[in-house]
Amino acid sequence: MTRTATKKQKKDTESKKQPLKFSWPSNLGLPLLTGSILGLSAPGMHFSLIAWVGLAPLFLLIASSKSAWQAFIRGTIFGTAFNLVYQNWYLGLQPLDWLGFNGWQGWLLACFAWFVVCFHQGLIIGLFSLIAYKIPMTGTFFPEGKKTKFRLPALIILPLAWVLVVNLLGNAHSALGVPFAMLEYTQYKQISMIQCASVIGGIGLCFFIVMTNAVLAALFASFSENKNFATLKAPTRTISLYQALAMAVVLTGMLALGFTQSAKTKVAANIPTSVVQQNINIDMQKTKRRYGIDELFGIHKALMATAPGGLSVWTESSLPTYLSAEAGTRQNLSTLAREKGTDLVVGAMDYDNGKPYNSAYGITSGGAVLPDIYHKRYLVPVGEYAPAFITLLPDWAKKMTNTPAGGGFTAGNRPVVLAFNSGRVGPLICFETISPESVTSTVRAGAEILVNISDLAWFHDSVIGEQMIASSVLRAVENHRYVVFAANTGPSAIIDPTGKIINRSQTGKALILTGMVGRQSEITPFTSWFRL
Repeated sequence: MTRTATKKQKKDTESKKQPLKFSWPSNLGLPLLTGSILGLSAPGMHFSLIAWVGLAPLFLLIASSKSAWQAFIRGTIFGTAFNLVYQNWYLGLQPLDWLGFNGWQGWLLACFAWFVVCFHQGLIIGLFSLIAYKIPMTGTFFPEGKKTKFRLPALIILPLAWVLVVNLLGNAHSALGVPFAMLEYTQYKQISMIQCASVIGGIGLCFFIVMTNAVLAALFASFSENKNFATLKAPTRTISLYQALAMAVVLTGMLALGFTQSAKTKVAANIPTSVVQQNINIDMQKTKRRYGIDELFGIHKALMATAPGGLSVWTESSLPTYLSAEAGTRQNLSTLAREKGTDLVVGAMDYDNGKPYNSAYGITSGGAVLPDIYHKRYLVPVGEYAPAFITLLPDWAKKMTNTPAGGGFTAGNRPVVLAFNSGRVGPLICFETISPESVTSTVRAGAEILVNISDLAWFHDSVIGEQMIASSVLRAVENHRYVVFAANTGPSAIIDPTGKIINRSQTGKALILTGMVGRQSEITPFTSWFRL
């Protein structure tokens, strides 16, 4: 036996004797801190630029991991921390006295829901980290090496893997995904930058955000003496600098093209539009002292006293009843629409073939109730329907699935366009604004104007409203449509096809928001190609 072989055996024996070390700062502290910082880029927190640099630390943590398990743990902690900050509005679920829970119980349940959802999202980013660790990469835009040692370009693979795993597969509706904390939404106020979404969508914008982070991580790794960053190092430091310069040129070009595109995207706004924000909070909806349907109709009618003609939008479950079975209420709506000379979109429920649906109804300015009723397709797990695992939970947990329909809703299966005098309106309900496929299918079905009706009272006074508006901005740009976002407790907004917020309301106030919208029949490249 040679001396070299003896040394190797001794080294292997010693390594087997040593326990696996867990470094708390690098495996918990750094992912926790850097993930939390990235979370500050969320809409409503006013630090959108962090999104362009805040993901780079995760890539460095993955590259320096000693095993696939370590990469997964780091990614999961990073992703959980990111989502805990981004989706802090889950804490707004409390107080939960309307469900029979006292103060501390409400806080406990809100924190539990907050952590479970964010941990689920963290696992998705952990899966991304595991995949990224297992792929042999180099810190360039092009592959390198020979057949025996071939390495893929990290600056392409990382953003591609991110959008596939985080945006699409991990957050698929069938996987109980709720794709809320997406990086593209952080840029909703950068009007010039987001114009590219009409071609590549928000998912394409996310690709470039992740690519920018990868370029910065490769630049740092190339100038670092740390050999653990080998998979992100460019062949030379000069190459890494040229890559950073090329990325800067691409982003500058996107801004310039976006500036010219936003100037060209003009749709004549000639339809008076109003949103009836009734400010009926969750306690008014769910406690023993609930408003009756006639009372709710009276509140809406009073708010509409100053509404112009054209198009008027009432929020999700504004009339929480099976409207198709309420002849008197339908007659009241018809009379109101005819007197005001306005087309009405009304949130209510429908019962069809023995199944309950969260729905949107259309009443024309002539008083006709349109036969085509929209049934919400993208239902929120637990909130609107009970996944199979709910049956395994205790009774107090099952109470959290309470909906106006009792045990939950059934998902619709097709888009609907309401043929009004004011235009062809495509209704969407609440979280469907975070589902680009729901919106594009509605536009392909013929929608000229998009309307999203929401009930955000569940989350009281939190940033969820701002984040819903942010996703609505991206949907407006992707499809070049006016979007009317109507939330019962606010904020409500009217958004033009370039993503500019024309008018918006305050939260926690009963009011009527007015503005002008226009019809658009053009189909954007994104609307045409994005089909899931």
